[in-house]
Amino acid sequence: MSIPLREGFVDETLERCLEDLIVRFVVNCPDEDLSSIERVLFQIEEAHWFYQDFLRTSNPLLPSMKMKQFTNRLIEQCPLIWKWGDPSEALAQFGKYKSTIPVRGCALLNSSMDKLLLVKGIESPSWGFPRGKISKGEKDLDCALRELEEETGFDASNLIDEDEFVERTIKGKNYKIFIIKGVPDDTNFLPKVRYEIVDIQWMDI
Repeated sequence: MSIPLREGFVDETLERCLEDLIVRFVVNCPDEDLSSIERVLFQIEEAHWFYQDFLRTSNPLLPSMKMKQFTNRLIEQCPLIWKWGDPSEALAQFGKYKSTIPVRGCALLNSSMDKLLLVKGIESPSWGFPRGKISKGEKDLDCALRELEEETGFDASNLIDEDEFVERTIKGKNYKIFIIKGVPDDTNFLPKVRYEIVDIQWMDI
């Protein structure tokens, strides 16, 4: 059951917002999502994205926080959600664990097949395909389409061919990028996530 976003975050304190996030993303989760460090940190990561994307948009006075600082503040606010010792060590292990999760994405080509769409992340110095980590139980194609729509606002479900992709394993991580052809040059791309993508451009091939 999803919890509706309360009105009035513009006037809320950081402490009150953190309490809301703890209830929304951690306390009300199924037991299986609270059974391990990785599962709990995935929930905290979701809370962090929501905080950066939505709460800080509603209330710009809320401080921007990296994942480590945010995790520590959340645990300080409600110590009962954490039982695994030093959060910094857990976050380091979580980073290593995430580096093994398969990545799915899309490579968009324009109608004349001479341009490729690339995105630039807010914390990345380089350009890349719209892509992201696959969720538990999610199909490859569904993940690729979801990440594409989140990062560009473009729904390619009527253009994608599940048999057209490039797949590589690099340093133990599997990447599968679906090739999507014939996207109009004048398509208006607009990320649905606020705190992730800073630019989207067609690049000459």
